[in-house]
Amino acid sequence: MKKILIGLGILLAIAAIFAMALPSILKSRGIHPDYNGPSYELPEKRALIITTSHGILNKPGETKGKKTGVFGSELSVPYYDFLDAGMSVDVASVKGGAIPVDPMSYRFMIITDADKRSRKDAKFQNKIENSLKIDDVNFT
Repeated sequence: MKKILIGLGILLAIAAIFAMALPSILKSRGIHPDYNGPSYELPEKRALIITTSHGILNKPGETKGKKTGVFGSELSVPYYDFLDAGMSVDVASVKGGAIPVDPMSYRFMIITDADKRSRKDAKFQNKIENSLKIDDVNFT
């Protein structure tokens, strides 16, 4: 019995170490690499990010299914790149209103710094809760 408990303890320790190292392992394999290129200042410029309004994976005519949406980093990373360059950033979606964000995108092993920043940013949250409807955007 003692050997079994020791074995389980060792397995748990290995699993914990692997779990803690997983974000670094994934980053080293190319998932959400750090950008080391030039940065730009673009004051007075505007950016528009367009996302999905679809929040459920289902077959046509069905109303239930697995939750989905825009992958968090596909919205947050460009949003903050544009914003940090001094740009004004608008967010639009197909239907307007609340943008569904894929809950899988906030898993600890793949969440980005921009995702973490977005979750604390009231202006960002307001933009994804009240996105512009793409049909109402004046592109001129």
